[in-house]
Amino acid sequence: MRDPARIDAMLTLLGQVWRKSPDLRLGQLVVCATRPAQPCPEVFCIEDDRLAEGLRDLMSRLDASGE
Repeated sequence: MRDPARIDAMLTLLGQVWRKSPDLRLGQLVVCATRPAQPCPEVFCIEDDRLAEGLRDLMSRLDASGE
């Protein structure tokens, strides 16, 4: 299992970077930070509210599976 302590550190760093570029959507920020070799339009172009919807759906599925 990966160290759960990394989550808070990553979220803190994400918040610091995002506050410097608040006009970016989360997907844009992730793509710009990772600089993938191939374009990722599904990630880059997703609106934050749509991503939040997907995260809520994932949370429901994880809750249902007992994870």
